[in-house]
Amino acid sequence: MHVVIVGCGRSGAALAARLDSEGEAVDVIDVDGAARARLPASFRGGFVAGDAMRRAVLEEAHIGQADAFVSLSSSDSLNIVAARVARDTFRVPHVLGRLHNVEWHPISAHLGLQMVTTVQMTVDRIHLLLRHRPLEPEMVFGNGESLLVRSSVPDYLAGRRVSEFNVEGEIQVVEIGRGGHSTIPGTEATLREGDLVSFVVSSGSLERLRNFLGGSWKQ
Repeated sequence: MHVVIVGCGRSGAALAARLDSEGEAVDVIDVDGAARARLPASFRGGFVAGDAMRRAVLEEAHIGQADAFVSLSSSDSLNIVAARVARDTFRVPHVLGRLHNVEWHPISAHLGLQMVTTVQMTVDRIHLLLRHRPLEPEMVFGNGESLLVRSSVPDYLAGRRVSEFNVEGEIQVVEIGRGGHSTIPGTEATLREGDLVSFVVSSGSLERLRNFLGGSWKQ
């Protein structure tokens, strides 16, 4: 996995060091060249001093080959814009960002971006999202028998019909977020790269849905 991280503060440096120690390819971008000193001497990844809003800087960090992009700068607006550029311009498959001010969350949600607020933010949580992309319930019904979860569509599922996800009594697609808009899909609707899909899933079928989205397509 190749990860580009914007921001070499305490969190960015800690995440970069951890991923690097696990053998992943990591490039870090920070506007302050002196921030390189926060990375351990053993760090084998790349460091680019520059503005993450500049295409040349992103390309120097090999964003074109990135599997994941994480924006952890001190600026919420930069994190949102950088995450959107990584997703929409460079087509990075997995994009995450941090928000210091929760008031920015409605904007990031409208744009379909996966952002973590400072209240939730820990290196462990970002690491978990990068590694496992868990399906975290957004709503729980009854005594936990049914859950509402939302997930981005992996590239390999683009073009499949919504009905292929539906498993009677277990999994049901109830909403698709696309380009900042929300629709309730018909059974003939097809998924597109970048879609955010809402599912109602029985608690016992959560792992089955996780397998669908993780590359193991077995109905």
